[in-house]
Amino acid sequence: MPDHNLAEMSESEEMYLITIARLIERGVEAPVPIPLLAGELSIQPVSANQMVHKLAEEDLVEYLPYKGAQLTPRGQEIARKVLRDRRLWEVFLVEHLELPPSEADALACRLEHITAEGIAFRLANYLGQPAVSPQGLPIPEVEGEAISHQLRPLSDLAVGERGEVIRLEGDCATQAFLANEGLRPGLQVTPLAIGGSGAMLLEAGENRLNLAKTIADKIMIDVRKGH
Repeated sequence: MPDHNLAEMSESEEMYLITIARLIERGVEAPVPIPLLAGELSIQPVSANQMVHKLAEEDLVEYLPYKGAQLTPRGQEIARKVLRDRRLWEVFLVEHLELPPSEADALACRLEHITAEGIAFRLANYLGQPAVSPQGLPIPEVEGEAISHQLRPLSDLAVGERGEVIRLEGDCATQAFLANEGLRPGLQVTPLAIGGSGAMLLEAGENRLNLAKTIADKIMIDVRKGH
């Protein structure tokens, strides 16, 4: 079995691994179909197929004919490490350099491939070991296991039930509205009142907000982290 480390991998190989990981994170069932993988990478399926076979020979993915590709344990380990680096840089760029999330994501995508293990460790400590990226995506832990949240839409919470915002969903307009209202990953929220239509009066940090149910449906909450 080949023994790989990140220094020996090309940026292209890493991108295949983390793209498979991100698709699965978004709810795609493994194995990931090759045409879907190719579309995410903006390449032709024949090129994706060739790379998947190469990664399979290196024991980084498992290829299932007519079905697609899934990560091996070694592939998962590398993908988690790269995603961790990427999302730590996103936090730094947004919170400390005040870059817009979209710009931070593009720059973090470049930094993730050149971040040494020691730098990632120091960056995580500097940032206070954040659990989620500015886009509400989990930052894998050092041990390698992605953080598992028991997520529920805000609209499912009862009056007085407290939780932490993990992810904001919906289209760009919805996310912009929520950001403008101060709703962001990591914020503690509590429904104070719920109307017949599902509209909520919400305590969000130090503010109070009125949200329609259609908006509350787009705010994913972890009630285990409310306090």
